Amino acid sequence: MKIKYFFTRMLKHHKSASLLACLAGLLLCTVARAANPTDWWIDITNDRAADIETMLAQGADPNAVSPKGQPSIMQAVRDGAWKVYDVLAADPKTDVNALNINHETPLMYLAVVGQTQRAQALIGRGAHVNRLGWTPLHYAASKGHLDTVRMLIAHKAIVDAPSPDGTTALMMAAYAGSDAVVQTLLAAGAVVTVQNLDHHNAADWARRGKYDALADKLDALIKKTLAERTAQHDKNMAEQAAQVSAPGSATVPTVDVTGRSGAEAAVKPGKASRGKPTVDKNAQPASKNGGENGTSQYFNSEDNSNTGAAH
Repeated sequence: MKIKYFFTRMLKHHKSASLLACLAGLLLCTVARAANPTDWWIDITNDRAADIETMLAQGADPNAVSPKGQPSIMQAVRDGAWKVYDVLAADPKTDVNALNINHETPLMYLAVVGQTQRAQALIGRGAHVNRLGWTPLHYAASKGHLDTVRMLIAHKAIVDAPSPDGTTALMMAAYAGSDAVVQTLLAAGAVVTVQNLDHHNAADWARRGKYDALADKLDALIKKTLAERTAQHDKNMAEQAAQVSAPGSATVPTVDVTGRSGAEAAVKPGKASRGKPTVDKNAQPASKNGGENGTSQYFNSEDNSNTGAAH
């Protein structure tokens, strides 16, 4: 009996050890699948789409982030690896609103390089056109990409969306010296008089970019707009004054929440005293209501060092 008991205990211990070993192996397999192959970034840099497709089929993560904080799809844009980009953009697991280390998105990267068709396709997959802070419209305008700007506006981009320092897409277009983008944004409702937190308007940005002719045009438009506002304000004030001073001008009775006029509301409900209404001492007479109701963080050529060397 003792021998039988001993072997039973050994068998149970063996089963437990096997289970633990199995779980440990499963965990290692999961970790191995989560960590993409070492050639992942090299293949992205060298636009090896077939190799990336193979890795994805084997379980590689399309949302892997580079050591420099770039999601895979954004690294592909930086490297101009458009075949790889198309593979990643088509993968249903790819996060089309992934953020890089500078809080930029894939759509912002596509906007700054003027990839209008790819940007539109990414919007179709759910990429956000509007967001707090810098937007794809800022980025497209900063490089004068007219087609991209028009496409973003067609997808309800907020034209005067402010960056963290209050800079607008119109200011970016002016800085880029793009008359066409400036006119497009103005036609879409951009307000030319807007200033950022440093009190700089679009004309100031154009002058900063050494586009003095465009700056002069914007200055003239700003002056005209402010003059029109002043004239309209003066006209409104004159009309209000004329209405107040006009002889025989009628006072529009106010109505309280019960639907009674101001005069009716001043009379207490109940019996009248010998034909004379009782007036609430706290009631107010009806009156006339005549009162007045940083720059972007996108990449540049100097910051576009390759993540992996060509093999």
